[in-house]
Amino acid sequence: MELSDLKVFQEVALSGGITAAAQKLHRVPSNITARIQKLEQELDTQLFLREKNRLRISPAGEQLLPYAKQMIQLSQQAINELHQTTPKGRLTIGAMEAVAATRLTEPLMRFHKEYPEVDLQIETGPTGLLIERVLAGEIDIALVADPRQDARLEINPIFAEELVLVSDLEHKKINGTADLSSEPTLLSFSHLCAYRGRMRDWTKDGGIAAQIIEISSYHTLLSCIAAGMGVGIVPKVLLDYYPFASSIQQHKLGKQWRHSTTAMIWRKDSLKASMTAFKDFI
Repeated sequence: MELSDLKVFQEVALSGGITAAAQKLHRVPSNITARIQKLEQELDTQLFLREKNRLRISPAGEQLLPYAKQMIQLSQQAINELHQTTPKGRLTIGAMEAVAATRLTEPLMRFHKEYPEVDLQIETGPTGLLIERVLAGEIDIALVADPRQDARLEINPIFAEELVLVSDLEHKKINGTADLSSEPTLLSFSHLCAYRGRMRDWTKDGGIAAQIIEISSYHTLLSCIAAGMGVGIVPKVLLDYYPFASSIQQHKLGKQWRHSTTAMIWRKDSLKASMTAFKDFI
């Protein structure tokens, strides 16, 4: 298969017809038709269904389309990398909300000042979701907690975090799960949050059946904890940035629960100049 034929195939599939594709590619319709027929012969399969004067993509064509897109994108990426030495274009960075609030502000400011031609996009979310989006190519680089090894990912440990259990000031000292109520309320992010998984394992290890309430942001979570609605696990550094930290009580977790590593991850096959530059700022 020639890359030029795949580009023609993709344009016909997206445009919905030979004439529209020919106009976009600045070719005559007969050339587009010949390219499609050549590709179909090489693959020994029908890529489009011809119905009178209409063209509709076939099931085989639908199977080929995502691969064609990927090969075209990879070829363009190779050309860009060969000719581009200064970081530019869009760079999408993902981070857990706690990291975005505490660790990213200063590096982002320095990076933007150094590389103003890079269009920075910041996305926040729980670890599990960020990993999924990196793998899907929706996010270029992400800061996540304790990621598992994955052959597709480059994983670079960045920060060592201490996790603490937090409660309202009226709660008795918590040295372990035995100091919680029989059915405590835990406040956390979604099930894709690494810290929620740590909290779930901590209570399960202590034989505690807990009710979990999902909160959408750390500021809201900490405010709810200060109000006595439950307890939660957060990075200790986050409390340095919370304006009402004096209204929250901290409790030390056991050694196996309190250590977490924030790592920078990216797809091994998708590294570009702006990503390489950004890594040096963290």
